[in-house]
Amino acid sequence: MTLIRHIFLSALLLVSFLYLQAQPSPGYYNNAVGKKQKDLKTALHVIINPHTAIEYYSSATSFRTTDWHPDGYFWDMYSNVKKTTWSGSGLNREHNMPKSWFGIASGEESSEPIGTDLHNLYPSERNANSAKSNYALGVVGASPTFNNGVVKVGKSAYPGYSGTVFEPANEYKGDFARCYMYMVTCYEDYATRWTSTGVTSMLSNNAYPVFKPYAINLLMEWHRNDPVSSKEINRNNAVDNIQRNRNPFVDFPVLAEYIWGEYQDESWDGTNRELGNFYVHYNNESQKLFVNVPDPLDAAFIIYNTSGFKLLEGKPDSEGSIDVSDLPKGLYVAVVYAKGKRHAEKFLHGESYN
Repeated sequence: MTLIRHIFLSALLLVSFLYLQAQPSPGYYNNAVGKKQKDLKTALHVIINPHTAIEYYSSATSFRTTDWHPDGYFWDMYSNVKKTTWSGSGLNREHNMPKSWFGIASGEESSEPIGTDLHNLYPSERNANSAKSNYALGVVGASPTFNNGVVKVGKSAYPGYSGTVFEPANEYKGDFARCYMYMVTCYEDYATRWTSTGVTSMLSNNAYPVFKPYAINLLMEWHRNDPVSSKEINRNNAVDNIQRNRNPFVDFPVLAEYIWGEYQDESWDGTNRELGNFYVHYNNESQKLFVNVPDPLDAAFIIYNTSGFKLLEGKPDSEGSIDVSDLPKGLYVAVVYAKGKRHAEKFLHGESYN
């Protein structure tokens, strides 16, 4: 391979990793290292709670930075609409975690930081926003009362709660889970104020564990099955630029495991616990990736291009192989998640490394 080609590929890889890695300032999470469970959650609260509160109605302007799709429209997680303008477009400012849960007086949502927090505010098509109401997150069973092909509302089919729930698309379930984790952490001081119909199914009036048992199971399942995407990383960085705080569950997805999941008995070491002995081997003849993880069927992968956009996602087969034959020739990054750990590896598809 020529020197110029080496330099070109190195530059492309650098670009890809700039997109793939969230960018907290050095030392931002230092005071949370060495803590676990409720102490870890409280330490994160102290770190992320202080921030610059924005004016509520300015969020539409912020959305052009935080939620602008690369193809040139507002990125709506609630519908397939592609709106390029805000005024009169049928888009709402939607609180992912319903504002009626915050325990503040009606009309005060826009005057308290919890009501204007961009980590919880997203553009949403008006009808989907209305249908969502203040329902808990969940899995909708048969005969939903609302279904626009992206989100659904209806009776819960998830064990532990039988009321009406709101279900986002699979590709955004992790986004919602990490948003809710952020909210109960950033606003831990609201623990005794949580209120309303939806919140009684998901939250308790305490700082830890906050989520009811069914909610922990649901959110951790969504968090694991829909890993952090480039959309979330880019959004986290954009929100940080505006209000000067971050969602730690996007920066370090493994934090959820230390607070509510498999690592509750361990203290966080300040890392994402990269997978040991992990490697990706690309086979040019079969056009497949082969990943080495302890149990391939429990792993999940995302493949990004060099612009940081997600192209493929799913699970390896029982042999740890991933078919990438439909991808054009080029350089890619495979990110593999398993047991709360992650690892990123470059591969060159369609030609050899030599």
